Amino acid sequence: MKRAVLAMLVLFAVAGCGEQPKDTPGGSFKEPVEGDLLWGHTFLLAEADTAGTALEGTDLSLRFTDKHEVQARASCNSMSGPASLGEDNRLRLDNGMSMTEMGCDDVRHDQDKWIVTFLGAEPAVTVTAERLTLTGQDGVVLELTEQSVADPDRPLVGTVWTVGSLVDGQTASSAPAGARPATMEFGDGRVDVFTGCNSGSAAYTLAGKTITVEPLLLTRKACDGGIMTVESAMVAVLTEPVSYDITSSTLALDNPSGKGLRLSAE
Repeated sequence: MKRAVLAMLVLFAVAGCGEQPKDTPGGSFKEPVEGDLLWGHTFLLAEADTAGTALEGTDLSLRFTDKHEVQARASCNSMSGPASLGEDNRLRLDNGMSMTEMGCDDVRHDQDKWIVTFLGAEPAVTVTAERLTLTGQDGVVLELTEQSVADPDRPLVGTVWTVGSLVDGQTASSAPAGARPATMEFGDGRVDVFTGCNSGSAAYTLAGKTITVEPLLLTRKACDGGIMTVESAMVAVLTEPVSYDITSSTLALDNPSGKGLRLSAE
């Protein structure tokens, strides 16, 4: 009899332990189930009640990484920072957002500042498999669509990629305006490159999310300084294996040195 009672007590103790809430290592914070639909997804602005704000008339993408970082991009700089989703379904930036330093006009810089301010004010989050709604404290509502639905990733191979900006550490600069655009096209084992001045090709290999390009064989025309800056940047990025990432129509190539390229699909 005593053994039966003891067995029942042990059973209740185990059951009680199983019912304890699973808190994060740092304390009692719990993330709502909706976080499963947020982290690891990218959303594109579909509709927004932004009349009279700096965001009016721009594109916006928000990427929520598996490492709980939010990455934002409108029409100028890229912004990123660690984030969390509270039990109250409000997005919180844990340490603000860092931003690249591209030289853009005042209108686009104002858009960047608006986004950082909006995300930093703990907007309410409502998310489904295809839709994200962010409601700001001031009543502004952003409606975004899952990127894989609204604008699927372009394939690396067979797409003509146009260089839009040059990255050097935390700084990004736009490709010079007025010149013929620099392009890359990855084919079956070879990449064709046009730097805006010279053209050429090289063999390449893929391993996961890394591209290794053999030394480029380029023509040797001389062009003005701005165009040659793009050429030098392209060659420098491709001299070592680079990581690549595609989000809808944007290709990011990043060299371990901190140099990189941002390209868009034609």
